[in-house]
Amino acid sequence: MVLPLRAIASQILLLLVSVAIESTVFHRRLAISRRASVQYALVTDLLCILLGWIGFFILVQTFATHPWVIQVMGYLFTGEFVRRPGRDGIESVLAIATIIVFFASFFIKSQCLYVLQRFKILPLESQVFYEQFEHLKTERLVRYEIRVDQDRTILLAHGLSHGVIFVLLVAMILGL
Repeated sequence: MVLPLRAIASQILLLLVSVAIESTVFHRRLAISRRASVQYALVTDLLCILLGWIGFFILVQTFATHPWVIQVMGYLFTGEFVRRPGRDGIESVLAIATIIVFFASFFIKSQCLYVLQRFKILPLESQVFYEQFEHLKTERLVRYEIRVDQDRTILLAHGLSHGVIFVLLVAMILGL
């Protein structure tokens, strides 16, 4: 049995970076405690990682002999792409996959927030939001405004963490 220790260590590093950045943004923008912001960031990031690996293994099972899958598997196990002329156009595929992963994980994180709030596992709505939107007439409009603000915050935190992760991955690939 071969374990991709480099991939596991990289995943843990990127998870710690992501949780640190996202929890800071949640704490400041959503006016919630540090503990709740770290819990939310950790739960959503772990869920995204779990679903991402499941999706990755499904793709590997489906397209096991495709040159792109061989390239990615080579990178996971050795830390380097398999040396082939032109690398079979892996760069454009990785760029498209990165964009898809970004928006899919944003969707998962925003839906996870709503589920956690619905089941009262993580109550993020604070009195500050109700005071900000008190000029609105109905409870439904207040909830809508809170949701929009939460989605903006999730997008900001998600974008910042993915930007830093992108820089770290480029540095790791280039060996800096």
